[in-house]
Amino acid sequence: MVKVIPIKFHRFNEENGCLCVFESGQLVPFPIKRVFTVAAGKGDIRGQHAHKLCAQILVSISGSIRVKSDNGLEQSISLLEGMGSGLLIPPGIWSSQEYLCNDSVLMVLCDRGYEVDDYIRDYLEFKTFLSTKGSN
Repeated sequence: MVKVIPIKFHRFNEENGCLCVFESGQLVPFPIKRVFTVAAGKGDIRGQHAHKLCAQILVSISGSIRVKSDNGLEQSISLLEGMGSGLLIPPGIWSSQEYLCNDSVLMVLCDRGYEVDDYIRDYLEFKTFLSTKGSN
């Protein structure tokens, strides 16, 4: 089973808008070191990589995004819609995101800063990483 974890964030709907809270130590199980957003159009595919050490929480703050996760043996598909739900992607999981609407926006909360060497961008290298990691 692919070890991704759905998270429901606290969402406060009022007459004049909606507030959603993302706090370290609450529903975010790590200190947040980096936050970034990705905007894309309908049909665009982003991600397509894994991390060696970085954990991430993906949240759709606008639109709908289909997340495919792969642990090297199995795949799972999750749908992110609205900022009240997120998906925890631990290190060692290959992930890609398909944007299902125009102007969809993904927010990513990370437990590490940007480190170019943490990325695995080739799927065969990802499989080798998993087999090496398992033998340690």
